[in-house]
Amino acid sequence: MNDSLPASPSSSVLPPVTAILVARNDRTTIEAALQSIAAQSYPMGLDIIVSVGPNTDGTSQFVEYAASLNPRLSVITTKSASVVIGLNEAIAAARSSLIIRVDPRAELPVDYTRRAVEAMVRTDAAALVGRTTPVGANAFERAVARAFTHRYGLSADPLKRANGAGPTNIPEDHVIRRRMFIEAGLFDEEIRHGQTWEMNARLRESGRQIAFVPELDVTYRPPSRVVDLTRGSFAEGLWRGEFARAFPEQKELRFLLPPAVVLGTILGFVLGASGLFGLVAGALGVAAVISWILLALLLVPVVYVVGLVVLGIAVASRDDVRTGAWFALALPLLHYSWGFGFLAGFFNLEGAADTVIVNLDQA
Repeated sequence: MNDSLPASPSSSVLPPVTAILVARNDRTTIEAALQSIAAQSYPMGLDIIVSVGPNTDGTSQFVEYAASLNPRLSVITTKSASVVIGLNEAIAAARSSLIIRVDPRAELPVDYTRRAVEAMVRTDAAALVGRTTPVGANAFERAVARAFTHRYGLSADPLKRANGAGPTNIPEDHVIRRRMFIEAGLFDEEIRHGQTWEMNARLRESGRQIAFVPELDVTYRPPSRVVDLTRGSFAEGLWRGEFARAFPEQKELRFLLPPAVVLGTILGFVLGASGLFGLVAGALGVAAVISWILLALLLVPVVYVVGLVVLGIAVASRDDVRTGAWFALALPLLHYSWGFGFLAGFFNLEGAADTVIVNLDQA
């Protein structure tokens, strides 16, 4: 195996590249992902490794069928539902210097591999991070895509929208240098959440660089079911909360909106309802004043609901009525699932203290 890269990607000797995917219940999207890999304009083509975990939607059967048609596609079957275990096994099984990590819900543009190789030669980074753009195939997915990128949802990291390349702390790895990851010990399988943060911190501690490359842009299908949206958002919020608890100086304001919505609307409703009850019960004097003050807190959830309606109408005017209606539902689903996850992690309600989190003071 040769882990060295040519001095120039235009050289007659190009590095081999492997695309790895970790799949679970991804039957509806993995075919398009594999097709986008096969369509790469990279002269050498790509080897493909798919690590398949427990699934119930026929993902295993489809991947095995795809492997029977493509001799460059290898399948690893794991009994663990852990994505990081499947990821580590795929990295270990690869035999190329460069690895492109492909989400089974993503699609690569045809020149993605060429751009990735050029960027690796240019930056000599351990990993590259690019843009990811959600693109929905139906009204619900389009609404979720808008919620992911909306300023009142969880807007994309500002660096991803920037034009300039450079070092980044974004906890993602889209293109990785296999040898450097193996030397660093691969992803920590004992960490339940935020493994990429921890991995990238180890790489930076060893003097390696994680680089943002704006021309590396992939599209992906957002969650297509409410249960997938809420489950994934809760898990994301959970580790962000754990991280914020351990390192309060690292909090980002954009991540505080969902927990603020959760606390503000729930407390506003409960306290406002108690104030209303006090007035209905005939509170007098100081008790009446307090009841009116508490009643005023009902404005918080009311304003929130009105805001959702207004935002839904705005989206409907740009897209269509169904997308606008789903957006008005998807946004609070995102706020509450992400927000409850953040609070659970921050206050250690889910056993977050048992989670190993990277110490940025040593990174």
